[in-house]
Amino acid sequence: MTIVKLSMSNVGRRLGAVVVAGTALFVAGCQSGPTYGTGVSAGEQLSNDLQSMFSLRPQEKEAIAYQPRPALVKPANTQNLPAPQDSVVETAGAQWPESPEQRRQRLRDEATANQDNPNYRSPIVPDVARAQATRSQRFEDQFGPSNSKARSEEFRRRLAAQQQGTPNQRRYLSEPPIDYRQAAATAPQDDLGETEAAKERRRKKEAGGGGWSLGNLIPGR
Repeated sequence: MTIVKLSMSNVGRRLGAVVVAGTALFVAGCQSGPTYGTGVSAGEQLSNDLQSMFSLRPQEKEAIAYQPRPALVKPANTQNLPAPQDSVVETAGAQWPESPEQRRQRLRDEATANQDNPNYRSPIVPDVARAQATRSQRFEDQFGPSNSKARSEEFRRRLAAQQQGTPNQRRYLSEPPIDYRQAAATAPQDDLGETEAAKERRRKKEAGGGGWSLGNLIPGR
């Protein structure tokens, strides 16, 4: 048992010596590295960090030298000071734009002063009526009968272009070129051809399976 303990202690000592030697070699290799403007190489910085990490002593910090603030610069003659500048709003007068708060206060004071005047008409009322009329006109223009028809036609046109494509626009590379979509001068126009239901009936009739069934009572079959 004593031999095992001695061997374990020897292993621990050797391992510690190897770690210390490796750290020393690493630090020695980093001594000549760049400082990146700090004046301290990477190895020295690593060594300082390790020492500060395992050190129990408080780090000594450099004392900050506080300097008193300089005195205020005062004019030599305090009797002849420059006069305060006028407000920009007061100087500009009517040329300065009126803020919404000032306009609201002015109209409120004007309405209060003329609350007993039956001939007084506040300028706010026409603005409100005009805003409501504009909103109604905008709703009529957007959802009115005339615009609804145009919106419906545009919707159908876009739906057809999405499903079938357009003859003058190539949206995807999988679609044929525009030149290939131009119909020949001798090609029939607006000919939808035979429907799938008619083709199915014709094939059944040619195959000899055109007997009577309940499906014959359904229109279009």
